Amino acid sequence: MSIGALLFWLAYRGHDFGRILCAVSEVRWGWVAAAVLLSVAAHYSRAVRWGLLLEPFGYAPRRLNLFFAVMIMYLANMAIPRSGEVARCGVLAKYEHIRFSRCLGTVVTERIADVIVFAAVATLVFVTQIDIVGRVLDNNPSILAYWQSFENHVVMIAIVGLALLAGGFLLLRTAVRRNWFGVGDRLRSAFHNLKDGMMTIAGLKKRWQFVAHSLFINFVYFFTLYLFFKAFPCTEHLGLMVALVVFVLGTFGVIVPSPGGIGTWHFIVIEVLALYGVVRDPDGGAFALVSHGMQDLLFAIVGMVAMVAMPFFNNNYQPVIPDETPSDIKENN
Repeated sequence: MSIGALLFWLAYRGHDFGRILCAVSEVRWGWVAAAVLLSVAAHYSRAVRWGLLLEPFGYAPRRLNLFFAVMIMYLANMAIPRSGEVARCGVLAKYEHIRFSRCLGTVVTERIADVIVFAAVATLVFVTQIDIVGRVLDNNPSILAYWQSFENHVVMIAIVGLALLAGGFLLLRTAVRRNWFGVGDRLRSAFHNLKDGMMTIAGLKKRWQFVAHSLFINFVYFFTLYLFFKAFPCTEHLGLMVALVVFVLGTFGVIVPSPGGIGTWHFIVIEVLALYGVVRDPDGGAFALVSHGMQDLLFAIVGMVAMVAMPFFNNNYQPVIPDETPSDIKENN
């Protein structure tokens, strides 16, 4: 959380929090509530979509377990970046008796689907709003300087990365071949389950439902920003395309390994809104603070409730443990 606090301070340094609080006092909380409730629908949709990927293996996990696991994922990401996927797989594996590596494989498939949808939306934004993207970079030369510094060291980074990968691969191959402490058998089993989990999309019977959920999730993510626009007098005039631009560029702030996008998301959103005439201090700062803060509050409350409730909800629950071989594999055999 210290990293998040530092990034948050960097995003808001120079801002007058007294003025930001005055701007927050003008928020129309009805629109905020609508945005938060709609986002819950997207998180539930993510849970249902995850369940679709587990169906080919004969699993029928409780949807509330899936939803709780997803919310625990968001809570974990707020503490340690990128830890949420591991956390949600661990939770589901515990209560539904599904192999962890198999859960992780389905999560990889989920993320690939998310990347494909987001890439399509991002391409649309960059093609139609290239001037906005260019102005964001022009107004923040530090971003270009950072990227140029990265480019200058890209060869060294690539060499070191390849060396580490080669060394790790050789060590792993030796461990598997010699079966040190039984690690070879464990890794073979884990890799097999991970691969099956990733390939479950091939045997998915409800593919159109999977596609619909993927589109719905990303639509809600950007539409909630539009609802947040309606909550502020300074942004109520902004339209859906602006919300889409903020969604795409703001997502890059979440991709950066910061706790839940704290600081990086705020900075990008404030800068983008400034290009549409929203004053950075206090209006842009207030918008970013409330819209991101309400989502974090949702993750914190529901995530902690999930952690407390799941043991009681699953008391005496005995999930069916099927033959984990997908039906399409059985037919081939």
